[in-house]
Amino acid sequence: MRLLSLELIGEYKGLKDQYCDFRNTEGNILALIGLNGSGKSQLLELIAEAFAYLERWQREDFVVRTPLPFEVRMEYAIKHQNQTEDVILVNINKDEVKSYKLTNDGARHLLLLVAPLPDFIVGYASGLNENLQRAFMKNSLQYFEIKRISAQRQKLLTENIDEEQVSEINKKFLKKYPHIFDNLYSEDYDQENYLSLREVNPQPSNLIYLDYDSTSLLLLSLVLLPLEKVEQILGELGFKYPIKAKIYYDLRSGVIDTDAIRDVKMLVRSVEENNITPIGNRTTNDQFDQYELNFLAGIIELDFSNSSILNNLREANYHDPRSFFLRLLKLQQLGNKKWPITNRRKLAKDDFIETVKTPLKTQLPLSMVELRFLNNKNQEVCFDDLSDGEAQLMQVLAASTIFGLGQSLFLFDEPETHLNPSWRTYFHTYLEKALNLNDEGVEDSQIFLSTHSPFMISSLKKENVFFFERNHNGLIDLKPVNEETYGASFDVIIKRYFGLKSLISHSVIDEIREQLKFGDAQAKQWIEDNLGLSAERAYLIKKLSD
Repeated sequence: MRLLSLELIGEYKGLKDQYCDFRNTEGNILALIGLNGSGKSQLLELIAEAFAYLERWQREDFVVRTPLPFEVRMEYAIKHQNQTEDVILVNINKDEVKSYKLTNDGARHLLLLVAPLPDFIVGYASGLNENLQRAFMKNSLQYFEIKRISAQRQKLLTENIDEEQVSEINKKFLKKYPHIFDNLYSEDYDQENYLSLREVNPQPSNLIYLDYDSTSLLLLSLVLLPLEKVEQILGELGFKYPIKAKIYYDLRSGVIDTDAIRDVKMLVRSVEENNITPIGNRTTNDQFDQYELNFLAGIIELDFSNSSILNNLREANYHDPRSFFLRLLKLQQLGNKKWPITNRRKLAKDDFIETVKTPLKTQLPLSMVELRFLNNKNQEVCFDDLSDGEAQLMQVLAASTIFGLGQSLFLFDEPETHLNPSWRTYFHTYLEKALNLNDEGVEDSQIFLSTHSPFMISSLKKENVFFFERNHNGLIDLKPVNEETYGASFDVIIKRYFGLKSLISHSVIDEIREQLKFGDAQAKQWIEDNLGLSAERAYLIKKLSD
């Protein structure tokens, strides 16, 4: 998947009537650079809002209540299994959404059905800026509402009722929520038979936002890959693969549907009874008939050195880490019930583009209690004991590895903020290696990342680097850089794109100016006695000596 262009018609925060052309880029990674507040994150937010709205518009079970407060046109390319490529044009305006397939001769062919979308849109932000998460929260909330309604129906159907009552319950839900349910009998049998319904689309949103809770599930999902492949990715960090995990589940309250029960049972069946620590009372006979679980809450211990546990998880999830992660994420998203009602009301409006605070950490229906990795010295290390840099790099590489298996669009907001200079130097290489771990993933996914790192910029061709700055009206100007960035020295990049005239501290420069007031000789002596090695120090000593 490649985003080829995006045109904003109207205004989104500091972006106004902006056209972004990404056709000439090479490879998988595009960097957005500029000073703080120059608008890099806003472009990531805009891309997320556009694709989130398109998903809500196209999914039969999702609801569009209000238009976006701006219009968007975007072109993107989707590959098929035979490696042919379709170019899709999507126009999102205030009245409707129209999608076209573009042919090589430039002709547009209206798509009467839905436009093909990327397999996943994956968002990640390292800082406290929560605006990127907003678009993802809107679609997550829609999925939660569907699960809430489905669970209400299931609860009614578990009561001691006859077929006529079942039919009446289903008829009411089908009438009230025709976008969520289908009548299984409507095509082949009597239209008045309402004994069974199915959800139109049981899948969660394809927009995946990675926060602290979900990234731990993502890292756990790495075990479904061949372990030697995981070592290829994490080996540079000094780690091999996950070795143990403890997962907390709680089905005692909240929105619980048959999918959630099935997925917890999948985890329970993967381990022996003595690897489950129950919480609360044993289920009653009626509860056991409904859940087929001895306890509705507990902690499941997974030891991946036990080959049977590992094989059980792999077989239950078709050896697909994405499938495993999404099953766990669906359970976790049922915790949306605990979001403040004010947040849910705001997020229910498609045109809401203001800041919404991420809910404080609450007890989720499923969460990671402990995750342990094996390091290169064959020692067990707890994920919570890792440094911020180790955790961040591990999370970003896990996301790129797992979702890079298909055609995904990654929106990474400053994904290397906590990395040491050595890791920043190799960050581009690490990312590409993770994306291209499987041959079929090459060139099929795309990463947009905002960065202040000269190391990343020096790793990319100028066509893949886009410079942001505010103009005199406070609006954002966005343009590709003019001079080659690939292999450019870090000092050149810092001076040219981040507004620095010198690479030594400005407080030191101020002190040098003070010393110059006492004459060249004294300033020269002070510089020789006090300053560390730098090009600036050598230049000043030579100039003052002359």
